[in-house]
Amino acid sequence: MFSRPRGREVVCHASAWDMCNGNDYRVKMCTDITMEDFIKAHHEMGHIQYDMLYKNQPFIFRDGANPGFHEAIGDVVALSASTPQHMRALGLLPEASLADQFHRHETDINHLF
Repeated sequence: MFSRPRGREVVCHASAWDMCNGNDYRVKMCTDITMEDFIKAHHEMGHIQYDMLYKNQPFIFRDGANPGFHEAIGDVVALSASTPQHMRALGLLPEASLADQFHRHETDINHLF
């Protein structure tokens, strides 16, 4: 589910689901076309990637030793998807002009957390 269905109440908190059959993974969230939701969707896909890589492990070993590890994987995917280089590759940002390239070190500071 990526959009809020009409006519019924739903919980729109973003979440990723492993259906535990080895090939069914789902993301549930209500989205708008915003940078925030773009990043959230990639964060949830990071959880799905983690689940896919651990699908052959016994069920007890599929979760991380610490919940923070699972969140870190989601955050790494979200951060890599939100870089200007990736956004340009997707056509979501225009190519940098010469002036932009000259001031790149000044604008890159915005992407350091």
